[in-house]
Amino acid sequence: MKRRDVPRLLKNAAAEMRINSSEKGVVLLHGFTGTPSEMKFLGQRIFERGFSISIPRYPGHGTKLEEMVRSSARDWYVSAREAYIELKDYCSEVFIVGLSMGGILGIKLAREFPVKKLALLSVPAFIKEKSIYLTPIIGIFKKILWRTDPTKGVRCEEARSHHVCYNTGIPIRQSWQLLRMLKGAMWHLGEVRSDVLLIQSRNDSVIPQHSIDYLFKRLGSEKKEKVLLERSDHTITIDFEKEQVADTIITFLGG
Repeated sequence: MKRRDVPRLLKNAAAEMRINSSEKGVVLLHGFTGTPSEMKFLGQRIFERGFSISIPRYPGHGTKLEEMVRSSARDWYVSAREAYIELKDYCSEVFIVGLSMGGILGIKLAREFPVKKLALLSVPAFIKEKSIYLTPIIGIFKKILWRTDPTKGVRCEEARSHHVCYNTGIPIRQSWQLLRMLKGAMWHLGEVRSDVLLIQSRNDSVIPQHSIDYLFKRLGSEKKEKVLLERSDHTITIDFEKEQVADTIITFLGG
């Protein structure tokens, strides 16, 4: 039987784990079709403040889009879960920061584990693109919908040029799995007891604008706060206001 070649990682798409002297750690979770690269600036800033960090790469991400169609939402959650458990071996307390789909994974983790602090960045309450509801049918005939997104969810041109992600197509069946995972997370928002920080840009072109209000209203957390940005697009961890995002998160985490 012919062995399938292991796909090469895209530049700066590798997972990262760095252990500091602090007993506190942070798992940083990237988005759907994204890579760890979009969390590394934030991760570096958090690490510099004494936290240990882990930035996992989900199966199918950071290589080539054809590889993503072999992965599933369950695979992505297992990857995030394993990163949390591994970091917990080094740290007595582990917080979670999730961008977009990474925030959905963070919500699921906060239901399973006693996560004290959870930062949700550009997290959708719904999927903006209505054609996603056709994916179970379209997925029978094709695996990828090829289309280019030149913006990559980033307004800053320099940041966009370095943003490592899949922007030439959408994996169809995986999009449907994302929707199902999102709906499950929204259904159980009231069970989240973590302290929560929500950050979203008014100029987010990817998710519905009222997502942040929907999440804020339905989260079961006693302590929760929301911050609205003015200049960035969806990937706020690398866009114009990345410094503000990092400072706000570090303050929230107690760094």
